[in-house]
Parts: sequence; C-alpha cells; structure tokens
Amino acid sequence: MKKIVRNSLLVVLFTTILFACSDFIVKDLKNKDVTLLAPANNLVTIQLTHTFWWDFVEGAEGYNLQIVEGSFTSVTNYVLDTLINKNKFVYTLYPGTFHWRVKGVNNGGETNFATFKLEIDSSLDISSQQVILTAPSDLNITNNDNSTFTWNSLLNADDYLIEIHQNTWGGGLVYGPQIVNGTSITTVLPEGTIVWGVQARNATSNTATSFSIRTLTIDTTPPNMVTLVAPADNATLSNTFNTYSWNQGANTGTALTDDIYFYSDTTATNLIKTAQVVGTSHQDSLGVGTYYWRVQSTDAAGNIGPFSNVRRVNIQ
Repeated sequence: MKKIVRNSLLVVLFTTILFACSDFIVKDLKNKDVTLLAPANNLVTIQLTHTFWWDFVEGAEGYNLQIVEGSFTSVTNYVLDTLINKNKFVYTLYPGTFHWRVKGVNNGGETNFATFKLEIDSSLDISSQQVILTAPSDLNITNNDNSTFTWNSLLNADDYLIEIHQNTWGGGLVYGPQIVNGTSITTVLPEGTIVWGVQARNATSNTATSFSIRTLTIDTTPPNMVTLVAPADNATLSNTFNTYSWNQGANTGTALTDDIYFYSDTTATNLIKTAQVVGTSHQDSLGVGTYYWRVQSTDAAGNIGPFSNVRRVNIQ
C-alpha cells in the first residue's frame, strides 16, 4: 500500500513539474501553416508599393519573407529575403511577375512556406503609388538643424516634390516646394516641430496620396541650469532614505530628464553614484558620511544643460 501511495505521489509531482515547465518549451511549428492575406494570390495591378500581410502563427518568434521575380523554381531576380517579428512588411517593387512566400520560425524549427503570385504591369501611371520615406524616422527628435531627408526611388517617377511645413502639414512653409531629381535633400531648418512630405511625379501623373509625410522636431538649445531646493547646503540628515529635490530651469524646447550626482569630495570629482530622474526629486540612502551632490538636465534631443551648484550633506 505504501508503495502505491509513493508511486502516486511521484506521478503527481512529475505532472506538476511538466505543466510548470510547459511555458518554457519551444512550440513545434512543423504541422502549422502560414495564412497569407495580402496582396491576394494572382493579383494583377499597376501598384508598385504593397503591404505584404499574413496571419500570426502561434509559437512563431519571427517570419522569413522572400520575394523573387519569376518563380521560386525559376528565379529571374532574388528581390528580398528578410526575417521580421511582425506580420506586415511594406515594400516597393517594379513591373514584372513575382512570387512571394512566408514561413514562421522559432528556435526549435519552422513551418512550411506559404506562397502567392503577384503581377505588376508596366503602366507609367503612378497615381496609385506611394513614396516610401526612409530618414529621418517619423517623430524623430534631433539637436542637428542641418537635416538630410531621404526616400526610396519610385519606378517611372521623373522627379520628386518636397515641402516642409511648420508644426502641421497645414502650417506655414519653411522649405519648398522644391523639385528634386534625386532621392535626398539637405537643408538647415529652424528649431521647432516640422512636417516634411515628398510627392513623386511624371509627365502624366502624381502619386495618389499626394505627399508621404513625417514629423521631425529640431531642438538645438541646451536646458537651463537646475536650482537645488532641499536639503539645504551642509544639512545633517539621518542615515535613511532622504529626499533630494530641485527646480528645473525654464524649458527651452523638448522634454527634460535630470541626472543627480553624489560625490565624496568638495570638488565633485570622485563620483560615488548617479541616477537618472524623470521629475524633480529623488530618494536615496547613502550611508554614514559627508557627501556632495548636484543635478544636471538633458532634453529629449540630447542637449545637456549646465550643472547646478554643489551642496554638501552630512549623513549620521
């Protein structure tokens, strides 16, 4: 009877461990399929820019997307082979017949490929196309006012029209309209938020969405000096967590974060510890001793402000 009970307990223990570890087991993908969604199989279109889209596969950690001109058994040109962790990928092609396929992958294996065919005709009409902007990234914040704007070339485009507006696309022009024969321009711009857009053109049509647009914030001004509030200079505090607070200077541009520094010497050269703070206070426990502290602001564009004055604190 004791042997039966012991064996039953072992079975329960083994089952418990097995289920507890199930989250750490890599899922087997070999019997799973990828369902392609768009562009539809055998689609014939004049559109060059497509969003390749498929359903997520349970257990897949990434997806291998491949595009060839011709077919995978008779490749004219190997266009794309990329591994991504999303289920959508935007890419611009050119007139021709293509096959594209996707498989799900993880550390333990992969699914079979799912394959679709896509045909793009050679029409010069670019009215349904879209210019793909490449840099700067959308919503980027920079402290460089000499900015380079780049985009992908579009087949059958003769040139590109770029405009840069203040704050919103409907705001005042700060650059352009400028016709560009290549795929980039570099210009010096004022501080602030700007919206830039590019349109492809040829003799018979323009891109349908008019302008592809992105937003950029330029901030070249360093933050102002921080003013320390508490504890007072040469204050004596108990050996526990104490609150250090300060006032930021007037904001000169983008959002601020602050760094607080603690030193063991009055010249603030022997750094003991530092912390980055979102806000204007910080709690810390330093241990018994004499310390010196100061604070410095940095904005979202990477501009660094001056150090505050140094204060002394005695921990007993």
